[in-house]
Amino acid sequence: MEVVGNFEYNSKELIGHGAFAVVFKGRHRETHCPVAIKSITKKSLAKSQSLLGKEIKILQELSALKHKNVVKLLAS
Repeated sequence: MEVVGNFEYNSKELIGHGAFAVVFKGRHRETHCPVAIKSITKKSLAKSQSLLGKEIKILQELSALKHKNVVKLLAS
């Protein structure tokens, strides 16, 4: 298990991938609430600084929505 802040994930439980990130199925370490963990490699980040800013903006806008199918952004 990989640990990121209060969350953990197994790198073999891949949900999906995009241009510069991969998404893993994870969970909160204390509550065991399921989460999706988006991992952005430093190599990809160096090439796409502007894309990271856009990604964060999109996630912040989506997390502001109150909808049962949209989860919130938990940054650590």
